[in-house]
Amino acid sequence: MEDIIAIIILISAVYFFVKWLIGTKSGNALDGGIRGVTPSMVETVHSAFPHIPVPNIVYHLSRTRSAQATSEEILERGMLPPPPPTFSIPASLIPTVASQPAPTSSSNNTNTKAANARTQSLIDRYNLSSRLPSHKGKEKAEGEPAHMDNKWEESKEKRELGLRERKEKMILEARKRMLEKQAKQQVTS
Repeated sequence: MEDIIAIIILISAVYFFVKWLIGTKSGNALDGGIRGVTPSMVETVHSAFPHIPVPNIVYHLSRTRSAQATSEEILERGMLPPPPPTFSIPASLIPTVASQPAPTSSSNNTNTKAANARTQSLIDRYNLSSRLPSHKGKEKAEGEPAHMDNKWEESKEKRELGLRERKEKMILEARKRMLEKQAKQQVTS
């Protein structure tokens, strides 16, 4: 009697193992996809990190099966390792541009404004052209505040003014560094 129970348990374990090993896969694996990876996961990660190549995203998702873990890996490292050369991406997992909904007339107006804002430089956006140095960054910008104390001002207006001045100073310094870097690249080229 004890042998029969052990044999039944062994046969059922082997049956479920074989069924799991060669059985039908869940999700979109029937379309040639990867088990545990859905197109929505790929689109979510790719929309959050468009600079990461899709093959890297799909490969990492196939290993982790978690969009959150893949996003955390990108945030920690700034990139994902490339897939091996033998890794093939199923066509069902490649995100399509056509899957995005067509913009309506009200959102079209906001999209146009957003496109114009992206093409406008920070110098124009914050009206800093008067504070640009005339000799390509060789002299200090005039109108810089003499005091840059990090004390907390009493009134809201003074705090806003101080924050605006700091932002303008950071933009001008970043522009100066960028121009210096471009000049160095032109000299070496």
